[in-house]
Amino acid sequence: MQNTHVINQLDRVRVLESFADASHPRSHKLSHALACGDTPAHIARLLRRMQHARPINPAHVPNDMVTMNSIVRLIDLDTLELRRVALVYDALCAHDTPPGVELVEIQEELGSELLARSVGDTIQLNSRTHRARLRIDALEYQPEGAGHLDR
Repeated sequence: MQNTHVINQLDRVRVLESFADASHPRSHKLSHALACGDTPAHIARLLRRMQHARPINPAHVPNDMVTMNSIVRLIDLDTLELRRVALVYDALCAHDTPPGVELVEIQEELGSELLARSVGDTIQLNSRTHRARLRIDALEYQPEGAGHLDR
């Protein structure tokens, strides 16, 4: 896993806001855990990466960096299985997702590991029931690259 050096400033603000929104049913558990100092390990890693990354204007986001609402092609390095995922804030509110694309929320381990990573980076997931090594193979869609700077 490589270090994150930059992050889209809007993604940073919106992710932090979504984590703090206790009124939303999907974020309630996470916001409560954060308030109690019981941060899940994958969220703690994301918060550290975001803290150390330099926020940049969406217009300056590298074209190979995963941002919110990106569609990413992943390859499992152990099984060679391909997955297409869209990184979203909330799967219930996601729209315009092409068929065959799995919605992955930022609060999930995979989502938190994808944000601000680049094509070619490898991420390792270590849940109790599943371990995986996934390489970011391609960005099929990046809002900033498509000129959607406020998405």
